[in-house]
Amino acid sequence: MILDLMIAILNILIVALSSLAPSTGHALVQSKASPPATEATAATAKPKTVYVVPMGLKGTGQFGLDIHPMVYEEVAKDITLKRPDLVVFVLNSPDVDDVKYMGDDPSAYGIFDDDSTRKMTRDLKEIIAKAGAQPIMVVRDAVGYGALLGLSWPDMYMTESARLMGLSRIQERTQVEDTEVRRKFREAFVGICNGFLVSGGYDPIIGLAMMRPEKMLSASFQGREIVWRDDDKGTWVIDNSDKEIRANFTAQSAEELGLSDGTVSDDETLMLGDLMYQRGYREFERLPQDGEVIVRKYIEGWRKAFEDAKKSYPAYQEALQDAQGKDERKFLTKAKGILEKLLSTMKRYPAVEMKIRQVVGVTKLDIETEILKLQERIRGLSKSAPATPRGGGSKGGGGGLGPGSDISNH
Repeated sequence: MILDLMIAILNILIVALSSLAPSTGHALVQSKASPPATEATAATAKPKTVYVVPMGLKGTGQFGLDIHPMVYEEVAKDITLKRPDLVVFVLNSPDVDDVKYMGDDPSAYGIFDDDSTRKMTRDLKEIIAKAGAQPIMVVRDAVGYGALLGLSWPDMYMTESARLMGLSRIQERTQVEDTEVRRKFREAFVGICNGFLVSGGYDPIIGLAMMRPEKMLSASFQGREIVWRDDDKGTWVIDNSDKEIRANFTAQSAEELGLSDGTVSDDETLMLGDLMYQRGYREFERLPQDGEVIVRKYIEGWRKAFEDAKKSYPAYQEALQDAQGKDERKFLTKAKGILEKLLSTMKRYPAVEMKIRQVVGVTKLDIETEILKLQERIRGLSKSAPATPRGGGSKGGGGGLGPGSDISNH
């Protein structure tokens, strides 16, 4: 009896255990095959891709020339194609304030076209947003109109020796004799420039102090928030003069006042890594063919084209001077060809046209008009044989662009 009872109990236990085995085994397999979601995310997370866009390079950075909408249209197309996670602008535009590459030549100052610059900035923001990327501005140096670009982006950093200043340059654009007209013009132009700061999320009071001598600037702290004031009554006084502009920022003052999000290394090899670390990205991947390739090619291209253009005027003048007697038509045709090549360069690189206009006052229209005059002169020679030498250039007083248009020394 006892033995039968023990066998029966043992059989019951075997059946019970066998019924539990499949369920327990299934659970163990599931656990190995499907790790927790957090582990899967960590294992498959990809480094952020970074697309760098220089705005000016070391030794260059003329606003409106090196930093021109033409090249950033190409950059925008490339961003759309590559769709990076982050777009990092690196601004290097010291247009004024004793910069070595400028020397004493005022023609090295940048050129500010507010309409094209606003459109360039707006288009870049739209393209980056459509690509799903995050824009970040790093200011290496911004003295002059370049400061407007630095303050056009909410996420802004500065390198250790960077400056953010020089917006007093707007005074150059508002100097007219009539006091009332000057006041209205100044108000309008300051408003246009302040639009860049507003688009970046900065208080327009900052811009006013950076652009107008009589405006002051200070800041007070309310908890962690910084409140800007247009007087010198705040806790931190930046500009307490109503006679001159003192609202300028270094990397240290900009960070302490919350104007910038942080300060990164001046060293080009360390700057991007430093920036990514401060943004909380321990790993990132810089795209190998990014905006630096496009911008460098453009800057080298337009500057070489301008060097070639500088040789055009003396060659053109020489051809005019040689347009005498039986060789008149030959050298007039040569002069016309030189100007046509120059015109083609100006159309290819608007920066060349702007530079020529800046240093000598000769416009694309002037070149086109001179070409038409040469065409008429050549046509006249075709209708009748030349009687006496007509002369050209300085020998015969036969016209030309004029002595004031020599660009060879610029």
